[in-house]
Amino acid sequence: MVMRDSTESVAELELLRAQRAQLASRLKTPWWYVAVMAFGWAVAFAMPIGSRYLTGATLGGSVLVIVVWILAQRALARVSGVDLGMGTRQYPSSRPWTFAIVAIIFAGDAAESLLVEHRLLAAAIAVGVLATVAGTGCWQGHLRAVRRDLEAGRVAA
Repeated sequence: MVMRDSTESVAELELLRAQRAQLASRLKTPWWYVAVMAFGWAVAFAMPIGSRYLTGATLGGSVLVIVVWILAQRALARVSGVDLGMGTRQYPSSRPWTFAIVAIIFAGDAAESLLVEHRLLAAAIAVGVLATVAGTGCWQGHLRAVRRDLEAGRVAA
């Protein structure tokens, strides 16, 4: 009887591992999701420049970024069947990526604002492009970390 219980436990454990791996594999990011998120980052990092030259650019850009990100998250949830929502704090491996994203947002915004104030528009645009690439890369790293945590069954309490 002990041998049978042990065999059943191993089989259940293997089934759980397979289910976790299947769930994690469904969360792979499609090309269009990466493109939409990059567009959202680009709009977000264009706001310091746009606010200098266009009235209402900050409000309009903020609304556009929020709408784009929410629609991208919902589309990803619909395609993958995994609804992460906006709060992925419960996945421990994604936390460093979250901190990196916040740092990129603050550093990019501060640098762009300073460069625009000193009338260095080309440099501000270059910073915006670099921040967009870095933000998109960090977001992909964030999602890879969530996939690893889903596969391993790690979720913070």
